[in-house]
Amino acid sequence: MHAFALVRMLLDIRFFVGRFFGWDRDPAATSWEILATRLTDADRSKSLAAAGTRDKFFRVIYRFENEQLAELINRTAHVAALTALIEKPTAYRYYLAVYVRNVSPFTPFYMAMINPCRRRIVYPSFLRDVRARWNQAFGNG
Repeated sequence: MHAFALVRMLLDIRFFVGRFFGWDRDPAATSWEILATRLTDADRSKSLAAAGTRDKFFRVIYRFENEQLAELINRTAHVAALTALIEKPTAYRYYLAVYVRNVSPFTPFYMAMINPCRRRIVYPSFLRDVRARWNQAFGNG
């Protein structure tokens, strides 16, 4: 099975289970803090996308020319995903960091359950896709 198809299947299963248990409904407003509230006015004005703009499963907090922070908050976890592209003397380096904050006593159990798929299938597939898109746009390097 192609990695993208496997990731799509895992996400479909997760969203089916999430709908069944109500995991993807927004949590009560008092149970979390949106990261966008921490942006400075300068960062807000510099961002290429308004805070809160939908980007697939996430909402953009900020998007600069070479860096983006996106956030997902539901009843399973509060996730911040940071991506950055840094120019080095002879190449570019792509960084991905995913931060998870508990939103309930269920969060650690949930994260332990999905961790193997997340680290062995989802993230590597995502990074392969980034590399393929880079190579398509700029050539193999």
